[in-house]
Amino acid sequence: MANNLSQLKKALTAGAEFEIVGHCRPECLGQSRRVNIANTAGFYSVIPDEPDSKTTLANDGKGSFLGWSKARFWRFENGVCSLYDSDKEQTPEHLIIALKLKEGAHGQSV
Repeated sequence: MANNLSQLKKALTAGAEFEIVGHCRPECLGQSRRVNIANTAGFYSVIPDEPDSKTTLANDGKGSFLGWSKARFWRFENGVCSLYDSDKEQTPEHLIIALKLKEGAHGQSV
C-alpha cells in the first residue's frame, strides 16, 4: 500500500501490477495493468493478457503513459491512489485515474 507519492513511485516499477478502480474514461475501469517502464517522469503500463490491445501497443509498444505530476494532485486513501487534474478540487469530475496496487505484484528497478 502506498500512502504518498514517494511510496507510489517506489512501488510502481517495471513488473508491478495495479487495477484501475476509477478513471476519466469509463472503458478503463476495472482494467488490470502491469508497469512496463518507469522513470522520473512517469510510467508506461500495458494490459498483461492483451498483447494486441491499443493500450499495450501505445507509444511504440511501451504502453499507455501516465506522468507522476506533483504530490498535491494526488490523494491516498484506503489503499487507493488517485490523481486529479486539480490540486484544489479533488472531486470525481476532476479525477484522471484511481488505482489500487495488487498484493504481491512488486516491480523492479529499470
